[in-house]
Amino acid sequence: MTTHFELPKMGEIIRRVRKIKGLRLEDLADEQISPATISNIERGVPHVKQDKLYYLMEKLGISMEQIPELIKGEEEKLQELKTKLISYESLSSMGKHELCLQKLKELEAEIDDSHPYAPDYYYIQGKCYRHLKKWRQAENAYYQAIRVSQHTPTDTEAAAFNELSLCSFYQNDLEQALQYVESGIDAFAGRGNRSQIIYILKRNKGIYLERLGRLGEAMRVVDETWDQLSEIEQVETTLVFYWLRAELSRRTGVLDQAVEYAQTGLELARLNRDFSMMFDFWTVLGSTYIQLKKWERAEHCFDMALQLKDRLPDFDEDKFIITYTRLGLLYMKFNRNEDAVIAVQKAIAIGERMNDAPHLANALHAMGDYYRLQDDRQEAAAYYRRELELAESHGLHQQTYQAMLRLAECLEEVDKKEFQQLTRNMYRLQLKLQNEEGSILEKVE
Repeated sequence: MTTHFELPKMGEIIRRVRKIKGLRLEDLADEQISPATISNIERGVPHVKQDKLYYLMEKLGISMEQIPELIKGEEEKLQELKTKLISYESLSSMGKHELCLQKLKELEAEIDDSHPYAPDYYYIQGKCYRHLKKWRQAENAYYQAIRVSQHTPTDTEAAAFNELSLCSFYQNDLEQALQYVESGIDAFAGRGNRSQIIYILKRNKGIYLERLGRLGEAMRVVDETWDQLSEIEQVETTLVFYWLRAELSRRTGVLDQAVEYAQTGLELARLNRDFSMMFDFWTVLGSTYIQLKKWERAEHCFDMALQLKDRLPDFDEDKFIITYTRLGLLYMKFNRNEDAVIAVQKAIAIGERMNDAPHLANALHAMGDYYRLQDDRQEAAAYYRRELELAESHGLHQQTYQAMLRLAECLEEVDKKEFQQLTRNMYRLQLKLQNEEGSILEKVE
């Protein structure tokens, strides 16, 4: 007795018939077939002996004559379920996360861990919880997606690692975010309907490295991906690579290149009406013009960014931290002290509200600089201390060093003991970071 039907399809039929009959794996197991073998058959594992398959079919009352019709019915059910999952993920993309979770709950009895769509089920569930900032539930759902992905040849596992990285990122754990995104890149195999996830993983890796101040590594990610930009289907991801190249060029002093890539990205964002990325490009242009000492042009760029304020969704509010901080630094150049304080205070308030540690640390540093330039060392030291505490608690080594340096400057003539301790700590931090790429002495903005 032989069969030419695909094992995965046969396994799905067996699994469904078993569930219809209300049987557990253990209920079907006996001396001739174990629960593990039954599980392997249901998952379509190729090394299972054919006589075990036939034996299990016989126990469930499935004849070979029924197979074609059963396969057709199973394929229709799978297609219907696939359509539902696509529609539920669309609900999540529309911001209807509670409704999506409710719909997924209705499928709970239909999708067990051996089901081919189990990874997608947990993945979509995790996305809903992440957007609702229910971090523990989101992470648990992604762990489940990764676990059950071992049975299904898709890139949902890589996508789940990417989502785990976002959970860590939004909780200000950049090192953990980087570890997850690297696991996602390692897990990627180019299978299934999530093949574009590799570019999103690389994009996010570049962002995390940039936030950590590891500029050389971040630029390497951009360089390695640049020739593949035409293969990226998501325009936003292409735009982020342009932004990364512009921002990294700015931060490493290649200012003409920063302007070139920012302007190219800005035009691409405008053509695609991506207001969020337009905001980012105007901000990096303004920041570059500050470094080029083209003050009026810089102020114009920041003003153009802020003109987009009403076009950005609430979850993009953290973008304003950078713009207001750098606008405040620009006002300091003009001795527009009141405008400078107002701008940086706005940046600090948004940073605290959005819990964005890296950008909040920069805003606190800018306010410290303002008071230092006013020769108010005591008030400046208070802001540098806040920056130092925040940076140390989130592993932001570049900003930790900058805060120590400025705090030491404020305390040199006031508290010799703390000044010496800060100097020793800076030395130790330099030793720790000597293998990291990017200058530790880079100015924080």
